[in-house]
Parts: sequence; C-alpha cells; structure tokens
Amino acid sequence: MNYFQKAIHLLVVTTLLSTSCKEKETENTSEAKDQSSQPANTSKTKSKPSKPTNNLANFDPQGSIESAPLSASQDQTKTDDKLFTRLAPAKTGVNFINPILKNNPRAYLYASAMGCGGISVGDINGDGRPDLFFTGGPVPNQLLIQTESLRFKDFTQQAGLAGNKSWGTGSSIIDIDKDGDLDIYVCNYDAANELFINDGSGKFIESAKTHGLDFISAGHTPAFSDYDMDGDLDLYLMTNFFYDPRGKTPPNERIVGRDRTGKIFVFPKYKKFYGITSINGDIVNHDTVGQSDRLLRNNGNGTFTEQTKEGNLVGKGNSAIWWDPDADGRPDLFVANDFRDPDFYLKNQESGTFKNVIKTSIPHTAWFSMGTDSNDLDGDGRPDLIVADMSGTTHYKQKIGMGAMSASAEFLATAFPRQYMRNAVFLSTGTDRLREAAHMTGLANSDWTWTVRLSDFDNDGKVDVFFTNGMAVNLNRADSPELSKVLPGETEWDKHQRAKTGPLKEQNLAFKNLGNLKFKDTSKDWGLDHVGMSYAATAADLDRDGDLEIIVANLDEEVSIYKNNSNNKHKVLVKLVGTLSNSQGIGSTVKVSTIKQKQSRFITLTRGYMASGEAVAHFGIDSEEQLTELSVQWPSGHVQSFNDLPADHIYTITEPTKSPSSEPKIENQKLFTPLKSSLAGIKHKETLYDDYAVQPLLPQKNSQLGPGMAWGDIDNDGDDDFYFSGAKGNPGKLIRNDGSGKFASLTGGAIGADSGAEDMGSLFFDSDSDGDLDLYVVSGGVECKKGDPILQDRLYINNGKGVFGRSKDGTLPKMLDSGGTVTCADFDSDGDLDLFVGGRVVPGEYPTSPRSYLLENNGGKFTDVTEKVAPTLSQKGMVTSAIWTDTNNDQRPDLIVTYQWAPIGVFMNVDGSKLDDNTTTSGVGELWGWWNGISAGDIDNDGDIDYAVSNFGSNTKYHPKDKKPIRLFYGDFDGTGQSTIVEAKYENNVLLPVRGRSCSSHAMPFLLDKFNTFDSFARASLQEIYTPKKLDDSKIYKATELRSGILMNDGKGKFEFLPLPRIAQIAPGFGIELFDYNGDRNLDIYMVQNFFGPEPETGHMAGGLSQLLMGDGKGNFEPISPKDSGLVVFEDTKSLTRKDLDGDGWPDLVVGVNNGNLKVFKNNSPKTKRSILVNLTGKKGNPNGIGSKITAHFSDGSTRIKELHAGSSYLSQNPSSIDITYSKEISLKSISVIWPDNGKSTHEIPKPEQVTINIKQP
Repeated sequence: MNYFQKAIHLLVVTTLLSTSCKEKETENTSEAKDQSSQPANTSKTKSKPSKPTNNLANFDPQGSIESAPLSASQDQTKTDDKLFTRLAPAKTGVNFINPILKNNPRAYLYASAMGCGGISVGDINGDGRPDLFFTGGPVPNQLLIQTESLRFKDFTQQAGLAGNKSWGTGSSIIDIDKDGDLDIYVCNYDAANELFINDGSGKFIESAKTHGLDFISAGHTPAFSDYDMDGDLDLYLMTNFFYDPRGKTPPNERIVGRDRTGKIFVFPKYKKFYGITSINGDIVNHDTVGQSDRLLRNNGNGTFTEQTKEGNLVGKGNSAIWWDPDADGRPDLFVANDFRDPDFYLKNQESGTFKNVIKTSIPHTAWFSMGTDSNDLDGDGRPDLIVADMSGTTHYKQKIGMGAMSASAEFLATAFPRQYMRNAVFLSTGTDRLREAAHMTGLANSDWTWTVRLSDFDNDGKVDVFFTNGMAVNLNRADSPELSKVLPGETEWDKHQRAKTGPLKEQNLAFKNLGNLKFKDTSKDWGLDHVGMSYAATAADLDRDGDLEIIVANLDEEVSIYKNNSNNKHKVLVKLVGTLSNSQGIGSTVKVSTIKQKQSRFITLTRGYMASGEAVAHFGIDSEEQLTELSVQWPSGHVQSFNDLPADHIYTITEPTKSPSSEPKIENQKLFTPLKSSLAGIKHKETLYDDYAVQPLLPQKNSQLGPGMAWGDIDNDGDDDFYFSGAKGNPGKLIRNDGSGKFASLTGGAIGADSGAEDMGSLFFDSDSDGDLDLYVVSGGVECKKGDPILQDRLYINNGKGVFGRSKDGTLPKMLDSGGTVTCADFDSDGDLDLFVGGRVVPGEYPTSPRSYLLENNGGKFTDVTEKVAPTLSQKGMVTSAIWTDTNNDQRPDLIVTYQWAPIGVFMNVDGSKLDDNTTTSGVGELWGWWNGISAGDIDNDGDIDYAVSNFGSNTKYHPKDKKPIRLFYGDFDGTGQSTIVEAKYENNVLLPVRGRSCSSHAMPFLLDKFNTFDSFARASLQEIYTPKKLDDSKIYKATELRSGILMNDGKGKFEFLPLPRIAQIAPGFGIELFDYNGDRNLDIYMVQNFFGPEPETGHMAGGLSQLLMGDGKGNFEPISPKDSGLVVFEDTKSLTRKDLDGDGWPDLVVGVNNGNLKVFKNNSPKTKRSILVNLTGKKGNPNGIGSKITAHFSDGSTRIKELHAGSSYLSQNPSSIDITYSKEISLKSISVIWPDNGKSTHEIPKPEQVTINIKQP
C-alpha cells in the first residue's frame, strides 16, 4: 500500500468513526420520471453512491436521486463579520506559489497572458471532498488532496503528477475515459500538453500521445464539453500566441521579405511568432499573431479527431466557456480573444458543426477580452455572460491608461463587431441576439482583470460577481520615456525591467447582486479586497457546507483560500451521475424552484480565466427551507423532475439508462412577427460625414439622426400612403399604397430634385384648405455651414391626385436653421392647421440652441408668430420631438416639446392667442435630460392624457444625479476666439473632464504644454485644467435624468415622472408609441432603441433590441421579453409608426432604421379581442379632424379616451385614424367626439361592429 493509498484508507476510517457517532440521517429519495408525470417520493436510507462504471446494468433504468445533509458550517478563523476569511497557508496546507523568477529562461512570459498558472477543482480520490490542482510556470504543478475539512496535503509526487517541467497554463479535471474517476488534462506553453489518466488507485499515467492530445502550441485553456451529445467529452483547445524570446525587433534581422515574384512573406524562423497584418504600398506591417484553436471530437475509443483546419479560429485567446444561451440543449462556445482579434461565438448547429455568429448576435465586444463566465445575472432563467477587459475603476486609472487613442481611432470606428475597452455584460434573450448591459449594471470597469466569476456567494438566490486583478508589469505607464524606446533584441518583460515600471498590484473586486440588474461593490465588506497580482480563480464548496469558497492563484505569493462564512441562509448542492450522457453530467441544465423564485445552472467546467471548477450545481435559496421542484435536463435528452425536497442537502441525481422519450417542441406564437411587405425593402442610406472635423470634441454625431416617416392618404383613395425621409444625397421616398397591401415608390419630381437636403421630420396635412394632404419636410443635419440655404424647410403642394410640387416662394418664412421635428394643430382655433417646427442643431456650434418656429396658417401662407405667441419657445434648446395635446382638459391644444440638454418643455394654450411656458410649474422643470421622443395617451384610464417619453437610458458611461449632473461647457478655453466643447462628470464631488488628454489636446493644443504628461492631466480637476473663469464665462448645460419614463397627468397639466422598468433603460430610446397591442383596453408601450452616433471612444450605445411593455391601466408596465414579443430590432433605430397593413384592424409596427432597411412587424392579434379603426372627417382646413378627442363607450359602462395627433414619437406621423380595442365579450356602444372647434357629437355603433368606422363632423 503506497503513501497515497494509506492516506485515503486513514481518511475513510476516520469518516466512518465520525459517522457512527451521529444519528443516521433519513434521505429523501425520489424515483426519476418523465417531466410530465409526478415522481413518487419515498423515504429510505441510502449509503454513499456507488462509483460509476461503463456498465449501464448497474444503474436504475428510471434514474434515481440520493441525498445527504450538508456539513455544519465551521468557524475556523473568523474574527469579524466579513462574508469571507482568507485562510492562512499554515492552516490549509496550501503553500503553492507561482513566483517571479527573473532569471528564468522564460521570464519573458511574465509580461504575457501566461504569467501565472491555473487552477482546477475536482474530487480526485472520490471521498466526497473537492481537491485542488495548480499548474506552475517556473515551478512544478501541484496536486493537493483535501484530507479533512479545508486542510490539504501535497500528493503530487505520489500521484505521478509533477509533469515534464514545462511552463504550465490551463488545466481541467474531467472524466475523459468515462470510468467514474477523474483525470487531469494540462496545457503547456511551447511543450507537449499532458493527459494524466487516473488508474483508480491514486496513480496517474501520462497518456496524451496515445489519445492524440499531445499538442505543442501556445496552449492556454482546455475547455471540455460533450458538444455532439454522444456521451463522451470533446475538447476545445484554446491557444494564445507565441512570444518571441528575441524580442519584437531582433538585432540585424529582417522578419519579412519578398520573394522573386514580389510576394511578401515572413522568414521561416519567425513564422512561428509573426504574421503580416497590413500592406500599404511599400510599407509592410507585421505583428504577433494568434494561433489556430482546435476543436477535437472524442471518438469514444480513447482517441480524438480534430474538427478544425489550420488557419481557422485564429486568435489570441484568453478564455473559453461552453454555455447554452438559447436552451436548445446543444452547448455553444464563447472564446474571448485579446487585442484586436474579434471574439468567437460558436453556435452549435444541429449537424454537429459550428457557426461563428459573433457578427450577428452581439452589439459589440470587449477590446482586450480576458476572462469569461456565465450564469443567470437577471434571474430570468437564462444564462448570461460577462467578458472582462482592463478598464480602470477611477477617473485617474482610465485617463492614465488610455494613452494616445488617436492611433486606434480608425479601429474603434470600423471594427465589426465594435470593440470597446470595458467589460461586456451580455444578457440572453431566448432569441439569436444578446443584449449588452455593462454600464447599466455598474460592472463595465473592473481594472486590469483576469478572472470574472459569477456565483451566488451570499446564498440569497442572486448571482454575484468576483474579479481578480493585477499584472506582473505595469502597462499603464504611457508617460514613461523608457517604455517608448524600442531596443533590438528586447522583450516586453526586459523593457519593463529596464524601465523599472514595477508590477501592477491592484485590488480584487466583489459585487453583490441587489436584483434588477443592480450591483453593489462589497469587496471590503466581504473581505475580498486583496491587493496584489491575482490571476486564475474559481469557486467551489470545499467544506461541503453549502456555500462557496473562493480559490485564487496569485503571482509571487501563496494561493488564496477564502472560506465562506455564510451560515444564515439555506442552500442546495446538486451532483450528477451520467449514464447515457457523460459521467459528470457536463452540459446539463439544473433548475430549482422555491415558492419565491426559480433558478437555473448550466453545468460547465472551464470558467473565468485559466480555471476549471467542479461539475456541481450550487443554489442559494435565502430563507426558504424547501425546493418545490428540482429538475435536470441531460445532454441525452432525458428530463428528470423531483418535488418537495428539503434545503441544506446535497442531491446526487443519476440519469436514467432507458432511451429518452422524444416530444415535439412547441413553439409559442410571438406577439409580433416580421411582416412580408414591400415596405420592408425600403432602405435609408446615409452619406457618411465627418462631424468631428468641424467639432473634434462632439459627444455624438449630428449627421445621422434620421430617418423620419409619415403616413397620409395623398390621393384620397381611402388608404394611407407613406413618406420616408432621405439623407443628404439620397432623396426622400414618396410611396403610394395601392390598397391591396402593395406599395410603389414615386420617384423624381420636386421631391427628387431636393436630394441635397437632409430630411428630418415630415408631415402630411392640408396646408391650403383644398381638401387634400400636402407634405411638409424639415431640412436638417450638419453637412453644411450655419445658415446655408439648403436648410430651408420645404412644403410640397398636392395637386389633388397625389402629385406634388414645391410651394410658391413666400409660402414659408425664411428658416435657415437645421431643424428636426414638425407637428400640427389648430392652436388658434381658426379652422386651419398651424405648425410647430423644432430646431435641432446649429451646424458647427453644438450644443447652442437653434431657432424653433411657431407658424400660423393664414390662408395657406405661414407666418412666424413665435416671438408674439411663445417667445421662450424660439431658442429654448435643441428640439428632438414635440406633440400638440390637451394637457389640462380645456379643449385647446397645448404643446409639449422634448429637448437635448434641457427639461421637457410644456407650453399651455391661452385662448388660442398665447402659449405660456409652464415648464417650471408643470413638474418637469428639473428633468434635464437627453430626451428623444414623446407619445400621448390615457395611461391610467382616469380621463386625462398622460405621456411616454424616451431618453438615453441608464446603460451609458454617464450616470447623472440631481446634485451631480453631467455637465457640458461651451466656450473659448484656448483664447482663439473659437468655442470648444468640454464634457464633465463628478467623481467623489470633484468635477472632472470626460475626455482624455489625447482627444482634448487635439482640439486645444495648449493643453499639451500645460499638462506635459498623461499623469498630470489625469490628476487634474476640471477647474485646474480650464480655470474657473473660463468655465464660468462659457455656456453651461446639464443633464440630471437619462431614464425613459412616463409623465402622469393630474388632469390640470401637472406631471409626475415615473421611470420605465429597468430593462427598458438598456439603450437610448427614440421612437415611442402608446397603444393597446393586446386588446385589454390598457395602453402599452413600444420603444425602439440604440444609437450608433456617439464619438468612437464612447462607442455605439446599442445594448437594446427595442422594448415592448404591457400596461396594467394603473401606470405600471411589465417588460415583455424579445422572445415572447418577437420584436428583435438591434439596428440604429429612430422613427416608429403604427399602421394596419393587413386590414385586420390591428396596428402593425413600422420602424425606421438609420442607414438600414425599414422593419415591419405584424400584430398577431388575440382571437378573443377586437380592434376597430375610427376615421374622422372634419371641416375644411382640417379634413382629418386633427386635435379631436374621442371617447369610446362600452357595454360594461366603461369608457376610454383618445386624442388624434399629427406628428409625435420621434420624427414620426401615424395615420390619422384612432384604434379602439376591447374584448369580444363586451361591445362598443357609442363614440363621442369633441372636435377641434369644440363642437361635440355622439355616434351609435351599428351591429355587428366593423373593422373600420367613419365619422363625419356634423
């Protein structure tokens, strides 16, 4: 008996003696059955589960569940109330160190992704306790067996695991041969990888070559999963890249050359390290290049077959994780690649092949992608994903680490998908697209991060986050003159030793999940605020008391073992024993339900960075003492379900050996589906323009704010036609509806002649009281100088047959401002329609206020009466949208205007002769925001009109508060007489610049002399940079509220702002509609999202997919997931209208996309509900009755109120009809109308109700 076996024997004897002194536990055992049937729970005592073998006859064909109580929590060294205690190495026996040995031949790897070894966890000896395996770089690997609770002993030599003295990287503990005990696979840098097969006696036999797994590469991480679901484990072998020990510039050597034909090549002795990255004429650029990763299929006979070809999947990989975001049972793979190499998102196809869908599934990635982990962050039952980067957590760290961003400007603006230097938080949606929420969660920045780990550390049922940080060299030293020197033959490590930059020691971070995608930094409170160089980390319940310990590999100091002190919450562990599936159940999904919540875990091993965990699912269930259900979905297709199980147990579930039943997958009907329509092929095409050449420090582009759209019956044939705004150089499109659902574009003419203008808002209305609809188009954009004649708005007069010509000179006043929105109403009660035209931006002078116009209609000629009627309206700010609406029930149209960098404006109509600015007294005066769109409706069914307003949301780098707003200063800071933009934010009550030294000095060169280092600029406050006087003399703007929300009206024109649910804040909202999509007579909200216009460093704000919210008629809204709504819109969306396109009475949705195709969605109306369209015919001058208010009276005595608008949302005009929805169980009795001239009429509804009702003003 060898030493290892003696130790195990002693351990077993000790365990048995300890157990005999305790009262026997009765275990809850449930026979596994199909999910459709209830399992019969039986109580009986079972011994420890037998060791699995390949013989299926040893298992119950029906499967089984066994339970054992968790160990009692032990308070070993706790001296305070922190959640974690770092255990001393003398207590644990874990003394493993990856040291920095400067004289090691491979010391250059310390400046790489290979600088510190990895961690694996698994029960090597089958005693029920997890053991630890550490890989060493300059030191041998180490196996530590847990001999008693949280005490480990080194069994490396006895087990034969010391390795071949290679530089070890990632490893994994898996049952590769499906014999029931755990084997170990180790990646090595530039040496053969090793596979140690456990012979069952405590000895391991190195067998990589016989299995075909002895690859020599820049091996980094082995990620095992059964991707083809045949019952054995396959391997994705992720690589990084080779680091040239001769340095990037070998002395007197050429790396690239040309052959006789002129073809450029890399010399053979450098081909291992370098590749050609670009060729520009005679200039050839080369750089280090990643290697090809390998996907290897397990043949089931001890060998593997490579499924990938050399040259595919090339990247500088830092982490890889198997996950199943679409819940199809097939594991997909996400690979995080460093530097400019795009990440891989490999989607598992039904054929057993993979498709890289990174470009079609996510809005952007991290730039320097590091560790990854997956778990359910938002509690919706789907696995989410965090990819770590290295963005600083403070203003100073971010500015010192940015350096000269100009070298990366082109890459930031053109990479596809975009890559940004911050963490990425991807949220699964059940569709092919992922949302991204890093800024909103507060998890965007975590310093120089290696590992991210997502686990429920405090057992409250919500997944928390842990980051490890630090680096052997400090790369955040942009000012170092020594680092800027390039010496021949010098590696990155050598350079930093010469420059004496020292290591980058940073604090690890922990974030508690507060729910609703909110996280709190609890690093210090939880005792996880270690400062050092921490790389790999994993979490496992080492002492089997039901909470998770954390194991961290530190560079140049001992491994950290953090004991979890959580002992006041209930928890559950679930271990799987596969029969038809792989023996550890890897790739299974385990779900638990309690009375209060549901949780889900996908069993995957490789998580974080160079770390592999246990195949054990952990659930914290807070104060609940019982599981109402526990279920397992196996890779084989088996689904087991167990009910009414006590908490505080570890459950071992064995898979059935019988063949799984096959049930057809039922696909739920989506609320909306893409509608095949000729409209869907219509494209908005931008002519790209460099806004930053004129104003370098713009926070956003203002040349890409369209398109707009408008509906109206231009030829009086009873159906609505369509105008789609064009960008500069691409004229707008007038599209005729033939009444059968087909649309034809009317090209050329007066509209085509105006292709030089940038269309913004558009509006169909009867300008000249001749009974047909004319077309008003706002000219906007910034692709011209201030006051350019191209900015004159256009009015096209209809000849009565749908043919348009430009209005006569003088019909419109001179309006050479870059406009945005247009909306109409009879504000002066004279019978014709007047206009409000909102000024959007002053070309070259953002954010100053352009002119807005109130245009009075006098017999078809429009007069600017702004100064006379509403003087504060003229230059109140940059208008984004507006709506005429009766806010105070006096039957006169008031005006609500949304602005950027200003509050929402409320202008009350006083007897049709004046618009009083009631912004301050209406309750919205302090809502300084970046508002975009507005829609009107009676949200709470109280008889007055409320409003939904879209804003930029919470998922941005800007996080304003009332007393700490975002600020923008516009003034002459450099004494040149030219005004410049300076954005500012607060950190710890100090006002700081948003932009860094590089960008700021490009616009204001004096800053280079005033702050000659990045360090000095990063340490300076805004006042120190620009002086208090210069700041005070500038124009100052602010924003305090960026959330989209609703304005609840008290019936007198005073409002309360209520933000929309948090998920709706995931991206900037633009077009927004209030309508009843499901016929419950309560108004719902649909908002389109995303903005591709922010400056390149900020990047696209594109985390959303649009959002449908179901209203309850009381002011509350429930988000509907994209999977259920069917509304997946990931583009740069702007305008939004609703129009019944298929004649069923239900409003369908039309979405305008900047530089993209229109998107059209059919409303799959509930069969138990009815929708009726009401068309009004008004008097001369207002043929559609714009401004009318109707009340629907139902058979159950209830009523609903509606207003008819022309122009709302964002650059949008809906058809001039009103939809009334209700259940078929009741009927619509009558409709009463208050007409724009304050006349009233009531109309009985004949039976049966028709899809369309036409009402003419008496």
